This record gives sequence, C-alpha cells and structure tokens, in this order.
Amino acid sequence: MSKRSIETRASEIEESHGRKLTNRQKEFARYYVEGTHSNASCARMAGYSNKNGIAKIQACKLLDPKTFPHVAEYISELREDRERKYGVTLIGQLQRFSELSKSAEENGQFSAAVNAEKIRSSLGGLTIDRRETSHFHAIEAMSREQIEDRLKELRGAHPGAFVDAEYEEVNGAKTRDIALEQIEAKDTPALERDAD
Repeated sequence: MSKRSIETRASEIEESHGRKLTNRQKEFARYYVEGTHSNASCARMAGYSNKNGIAKIQACKLLDPKTFPHVAEYISELREDRERKYGVTLIGQLQRFSELSKSAEENGQFSAAVNAEKIRSSLGGLTIDRRETSHFHAIEAMSREQIEDRLKELRGAHPGAFVDAEYEEVNGAKTRDIALEQIEAKDTPALERDAD
C-alpha cells in the first residue's frame, strides 16, 4: 500500500468509528509497528508526556481496542501493509528460523543452531532477553563515603538533575501513620487527561 492509500484507509477508519486519528496516535502506531521500541517509548517518541509514567499508561490505553478501537484498527492496517511490503510475517519468521536451526545443526554448527532457536523462542514470546551490565551494580561494592563523594561529583556536573527539598525520616508505625495522614490531607491534583 502506498502512503496515499494508508491515509485513505486512515480516513475510512476514522469515518467508521466516528473518531479522528490524531497525529500523535498515528506516530505511536508507526513506532509500535516497527517493533523496535517498548510501548512506553513509542508513546514518548510520538509526543506523549512521560511525567509520572503517563507515557506507559497512555500506551496501554492506545493499545486497548475497547478504549481506542480506531487506533487498534490503524495499527492492524499498518501491520498488514508492512507484511505486504516486506513479506515478513511472524509465522514466516518462525518457520525461517526453524529451518536455519535445523540446517545449522545438520552441518555441525551448533552455536548457530542455538542462536536461531533463541531468536525463534523470543519471537514466539517464550523468552525475554534481559541483559544487564555490571556497571549498574558497581554501587554495591562502594563504601558510604565513596557513594557520597560520587553524588557530590554528579551534583557539581549536573546541578539541574538534583532537587533540593526537605525530607523527614520516617521510623516505625507511629511516624509512618502521621506522614500518611499528612499526605492524604493534601489536595492531590488529578492527572491531566489527554484529549486523545
């Protein structure tokens, strides 16, 4: 499908649901169909706020066909267009990696066979690749002084990232209950709702 026919199809979707697809919704759908970003990242890149985790919430709403049926249908249309354009389908990819795995195993290339099976199981949703690097855990090996020194360095290099605020240490049930009562007594502003 050409760009024009996607836009024509978008108009038809809008008409059938009686709701307009906003530019942000269209961008979210495009990023989502690419399949290279998390749902929340797609929402952020499409222009939704990330304040208080709203991007993640908005992504969930946009993917809910009951809440936004026109967005769900547009995503489906974009997927079909991509599959027609590139000839890539989930089932096709699963079959291809299965063939590659078998062929590699028959040729004694067990590492390649294992890699193909890893990708296949990931595509099928059986596994999730969770790589962690050790530098995130370097703080565990640091002393309190080292941590405080590092925080001072970071505060000096990035003053805008630190907020000076008063805090109160809460110890035990008595002070915790008082702190909770103070929080509940404050008028908490309602989350801003997007018009989309």
